[in-house]
Amino acid sequence: MQILKKPSTRLVLAGLSVAATGWAVWHFTSRPVVSTAVAPSLAEAPILAPEEEVHARYAGSETCRDCHAAAFEKWHDSNHGRAERVVSKEEDYKAFEPKQTLTHGKDTSEAFVDADGLAKILTQGLDKKRHAYAVVRVIGNNPLRQFLIPAPGGRMQTCDVALDPARNEWFDVYGDEDERAPGDWGHWTGKGMNWNAMCAACHNTRLRKNYEPPTNSYHTTMAEMSVGCESCHGPMKNHVEWQKKPPLDAKKDPTISKFSRDQVMETCAACHARRAELTGDLIPGESFYDHFSLTVTDGTDTYHPDGQVRDENFEFASFLSSRMHHAGVRCVDCHDPHSNKNIVKGNQLCMNCHTAPRADYPTAPVIDPTAHSHHGADSTGNQCVSCHMPVTTYMQRHPRHDHSFSIPDPKLTKEFGAPNACNQCHTDKDADWAIEASRKFYGDKPDRPTRTRALTVANARRGDPAAREQLIKMLVSEEIPAWRATACHLLERWVMDPAANQALLGQLSHASPLVRAAAVRTLGQQVRADNASVRGAIQPLLEDPIRSVRIAAAWALCDTLDLTSRAGRELVHMLDINADQPTGRMQLSQFTMLRGDNAGAIRQMRKAIEWDPSSPPFHHDLAILLSITGDSAGAVKALREAIRLDPENPEYHYKLALALSETGTTAETIAELEKTVKLDPGYARAWYNLGLARNGMNQPREAIAALLQGEAADPNDSAIPYARATIHARLGQRNEALSAATRALQLRPDFPEAMQLIQAFSRPSR
Repeated sequence: MQILKKPSTRLVLAGLSVAATGWAVWHFTSRPVVSTAVAPSLAEAPILAPEEEVHARYAGSETCRDCHAAAFEKWHDSNHGRAERVVSKEEDYKAFEPKQTLTHGKDTSEAFVDADGLAKILTQGLDKKRHAYAVVRVIGNNPLRQFLIPAPGGRMQTCDVALDPARNEWFDVYGDEDERAPGDWGHWTGKGMNWNAMCAACHNTRLRKNYEPPTNSYHTTMAEMSVGCESCHGPMKNHVEWQKKPPLDAKKDPTISKFSRDQVMETCAACHARRAELTGDLIPGESFYDHFSLTVTDGTDTYHPDGQVRDENFEFASFLSSRMHHAGVRCVDCHDPHSNKNIVKGNQLCMNCHTAPRADYPTAPVIDPTAHSHHGADSTGNQCVSCHMPVTTYMQRHPRHDHSFSIPDPKLTKEFGAPNACNQCHTDKDADWAIEASRKFYGDKPDRPTRTRALTVANARRGDPAAREQLIKMLVSEEIPAWRATACHLLERWVMDPAANQALLGQLSHASPLVRAAAVRTLGQQVRADNASVRGAIQPLLEDPIRSVRIAAAWALCDTLDLTSRAGRELVHMLDINADQPTGRMQLSQFTMLRGDNAGAIRQMRKAIEWDPSSPPFHHDLAILLSITGDSAGAVKALREAIRLDPENPEYHYKLALALSETGTTAETIAELEKTVKLDPGYARAWYNLGLARNGMNQPREAIAALLQGEAADPNDSAIPYARATIHARLGQRNEALSAATRALQLRPDFPEAMQLIQAFSRPSR
């Protein structure tokens, strides 16, 4: 399956695997690569200091109490101070006795204290039978608490039956979502609810997950249970010891270095962000981008097109994309870092900056809340956060304010389904009502750059060809780096376009590592396509000062990467620490294939499916690998399973059509291509292949109609008008053939076949 350069009855696979790896989107290639190093393993690339040495530098939060009593008291009973703890008879048993019963989905669970005095939850286990499991720890505090249950291999699993402590009421964190069955990734016994991988790092201090791939087990350790003082301030044992016996002539404690505002914010971000691990060992004060890869608004529906949260994304990326962050506001301007509460209540928090011009925030406009909101002074609608930080509730009981500080825009609701604060309050009204109310209050003011940006993102997601130019403009005009990164990701569809390519290359030197890494990931596709100039442009970023950028470059160049280099070892380490999750096995599969071992890649992909059989992308990527190795029947089977799990995904129908073409089932191929373009009318390559298939079935007029649709969907793809030109030529339609071939040559001046066709028709007839 390779991209065709000219029409043929054999269909082609344009752009292999789109795989959501949890920290980036990478692409397989069908080009065989010669392996230059052995496969990665934990033993070969240890790049972290030994945990015994690291943990020995920590003194524990109790050592802070005497000197920092006020801060300690704020912290001690906060959600950070109580992020994880051992089950307490005094505090927790009231939820277990008398026995409480919860019916959720088809299951019934019970919380009770057994005859030996152990708190237990009776619920369905991995074997689909009900067992009474002892609970040993609590994670979370308010508004909900979950309980940890020990499991084999050093694991602890987070039970989906959770407690609302304010009501002393049990509930299912999944609510009315599709029921999770034993064996599913998201079932409480599955890897999606594994404490070691999914919870522990953010609920404890300086945690090492310590996953052991050979035995598929853990020996997780930490400096201190819960989010202690040193989670944010870093190891303080030297400080404690120095303070006990400071030199008589000491004027300054040499063990202390004050963090900058950005260092403080990025320490918060380590847990308040949807991100992927690069090191598995956050060091407070170090760059966020040296330890994590951040998920921002991109081509998926993880965020709404205007940057509002959709999935459980926490706060950091939204905040990073806001005008507030761009103006210099940081977490501690609004939040007390020790109590986790707002520093003041109500609108006064916002009015600290928006009452009068300030030297530190000179761009903050002066606002009268009542006049601005058009709501009564005592109404909910007069609260700044009601409109600019609307609430989304996660895990059924956890309401969280959106930190994108978006402008309510009901027009985006009507066009793209993005929520707006007006209709979130006025649930009895529709978007048209909200649009009219907004126009009445603010005139055309909402028709501002933020709306234009959101429309660009939405249009790019649906493949609108006009979005390409809009995204290129974003890379020039957009001031906020997070949104430039978004534009880089969204240009993936058009990365082969020369203008898009040049725009992305220009971002490789951007000041923000978020932008540099995003540009590298998208440009990586051109490396796969043997673009030597792009490979050369990415090469220097293997020595970038920021690890996330180095790893992105290492991945882009991994077919020839020296795994003993710094970037090579960092990439291998990242792959190793994520190998305990299905997405990590997907990454390993991609890496192994790119290093030339297709059989090993298939093994890794099958392991991902074994751990998460209900995830469609894994079946899709297995199909790609099977296709590369010539197993067309296996590819068809895997793609049918992906479609069973996600029948509305046009990419899966497209890939199934291509796999079916390999088996010679043309009628089914055409049917799947027709389903593809029905689901995504802007899928230019599907129209292209549909045109080829119809031409192969001797349906030239239907083929031309499909190719014209493809040209409309992607006016910059020279292959489509050339394919149409050849069909016109076969039909003897000289003018139409010349016009189409000329169009192809305009798009690609070095297109020899198009030039030959034009020359053939230009020769005088004899």
